[in-house]
Amino acid sequence: MKFIAEKSIISEAVVNASKACAVKTAFSALDGVMLSLKDKDLTVTGYDLETGIKVNIKVEGEKDGDIIVESRLFSDILRRMPDGSNITIEVKENEKVCVSYGKIKLNIQGTKGENFPNIIELNKNISFLMKEKMLKNMLSQIDHAIARKDINPALMGAKFDIENNMLYIVSSDGVRLALRKEPVEFNDMSFIVPEKTVVELIRNLSDDEESEVNIVIDRNQIGFSKENYAIFSRLLDGKFVEYKRLIESKSEREFNINVREFSDSLERSLLLINERFKSPVVCEIDSSGEFIGLSCKTGLGEFNEEIAITKYTLKNPEYVEKDKKNFCIAFNPRFMIDALRNSNCDEVRLEFTSELAPIRITPPDSGENDVLFVVVPVRLK
Repeated sequence: MKFIAEKSIISEAVVNASKACAVKTAFSALDGVMLSLKDKDLTVTGYDLETGIKVNIKVEGEKDGDIIVESRLFSDILRRMPDGSNITIEVKENEKVCVSYGKIKLNIQGTKGENFPNIIELNKNISFLMKEKMLKNMLSQIDHAIARKDINPALMGAKFDIENNMLYIVSSDGVRLALRKEPVEFNDMSFIVPEKTVVELIRNLSDDEESEVNIVIDRNQIGFSKENYAIFSRLLDGKFVEYKRLIESKSEREFNINVREFSDSLERSLLLINERFKSPVVCEIDSSGEFIGLSCKTGLGEFNEEIAITKYTLKNPEYVEKDKKNFCIAFNPRFMIDALRNSNCDEVRLEFTSELAPIRITPPDSGENDVLFVVVPVRLK
């Protein structure tokens, strides 16, 4: 195999495909990316038996073939080649791979392409199209709430629910939840996409208003493909949280608040909170409904701040205002900051039922809850 490729193009392709390579595995082929050349089309593939990524690029092909190269070493070699250079890559005897440009020449040991694990071809009987930008935006808004610890395998990914031509994408780590929905034209179905696949989609999908991504589901596998990029992975099994009751739940009180002011205040509270000194932030709604007080106390010091409320609504004044006391609720400030940051709004509405019921965060004018965040409060001692 021999071809010439522009440094920036092949380097980016290798980096992207390498995201699917296995780490510290005894099987060397899984540590590497496979380069497959046919005419002027080079396919760079990474695969760890769970997730696979294929990137197709155009090169000046001279001799077709396949070779597996260690992903990290090959990527580092390409990165250190001169910018703007056209790099020659040639496979010689005994799978030696020569990477050269001008007087620069490096040889590394490759592995025969036949050693690369077989990649399952997905049956395209079940597939639908989505706008790239829409899918990217939906995943970007819910990614922060995916569970990173193995508390429940089903929570370590994003739940896709299609019901009555409406797509819900939901994530939850058990103490918070993020939901985004958009209309689609496809049959009802449900599946859970692993967090690794979600992260790579956010990284590689474009903001083009017109381009589309094709989604294919085949038994316990899913594939997302567009132009020169494709990612496929196993779907997750298990029981996801019952999120729909949170959409339908009714609040007793709610207030609107400026996102920037609220977020900045919570960031200041984090100056006194760390792994050693942990504390929730207490939010106290003034009975007049004009402001909220935020406070926390740790071994590092105390934090207190007041922020104006732009709108305050009591759904049942007789019930919630009977004793005229301020309403207090405590929460993890980092979780609230994540929700605020991903709301993509200048102002949000916070909805409360009781001091221990989940806090709902939505855009102030979103009656349909196109995006919804939930933070579970902390019990005050």
